[in-house]
Amino acid sequence: MGLFDKKFCDICGEKIGMLGNRKLEDGNLCKDCAKKLSPFFSDRRRSTVEEIKQQLAYREQNKQVLSMFNPTRVIGTDWKVYIDDAQRKFVVSRARDFRAENADVIDIAQVGGAHFDVDEDRDEIYTHDSEGNSVSYNPPRFEYSYAFNMTINVNCPYFSEIEFELTDHRPDNRYSEEYRQYEQMANEIIAALTGRSAGGMGYGAPMQQPYGQPMQQPYGQPMQQAYGAPMQQPYGQQPYSQPMQQPYGQQPYGQPAQQPYGQQPYGQPVQQPYGQQPYGQQPQQQYAPQAGGQWFCLNCGTANTANFCQNCGTPRQG
Repeated sequence: MGLFDKKFCDICGEKIGMLGNRKLEDGNLCKDCAKKLSPFFSDRRRSTVEEIKQQLAYREQNKQVLSMFNPTRVIGTDWKVYIDDAQRKFVVSRARDFRAENADVIDIAQVGGAHFDVDEDRDEIYTHDSEGNSVSYNPPRFEYSYAFNMTINVNCPYFSEIEFELTDHRPDNRYSEEYRQYEQMANEIIAALTGRSAGGMGYGAPMQQPYGQPMQQPYGQPMQQAYGAPMQQPYGQQPYSQPMQQPYGQQPYGQPAQQPYGQQPYGQPVQQPYGQQPYGQQPQQQYAPQAGGQWFCLNCGTANTANFCQNCGTPRQG
């Protein structure tokens, strides 16, 4: 058989045009039949004609299942996960009309696991010297972007993984609100499909809560606090080694009473507002930060001692 001999599709029997052949292990497939395969199927070249026929039969049955699919939740902005909570099924698609695409309907019971990874892309920022040449800053400065990639493992005869990028716009700061929103979005998908929480930088980390909302805890478990926030204690209990907070006007036995604003205990000097001194006394020297001390970058949070952030190059503030 010559190189330019006419070929026919072993599925539909139609003649295959130039550059339209999709090779199978033991035959040929036209591009029109190839479009009907699942978008998550990637093993065509090692598939036989019979295996392709079986998959196309499954795809026809999927149309019937899809007609009864009614999503109750949608998670995502570009690639979206549609979830039918009543039937415990889901669909993953980026098409405007997932029904026209004949998106695969998968039982949540078929999910073997789900996780996400965050890929960091770093590009150096350059300046120019007096001769117009591009030179590095000292220390070097960088700009960043972060891609959230989802992977859903499924028990399906035609594909075992659903992979897609969750981010349609990549955040440029790991501490930004946009970054936290994508992180929360990924965690919601994992919780919806696996019944457990995962978060942070991927598989196995604790579930992130909606920004500004309190963390829900199982009964009897200690409350998880946000970084830097004070620990909330049960009523009447205080953290170990911390003083007990008393109702207004009541003090622990043996402790001096707290006075209302502007009133002092008899015989004690009056406390002045900050920056104001009693009449006839010299003003107190205000604190000034020491040169060369440690400071934290407002852009990325890195601890530094130099005048520029060693991670992102942001100049020291204050």
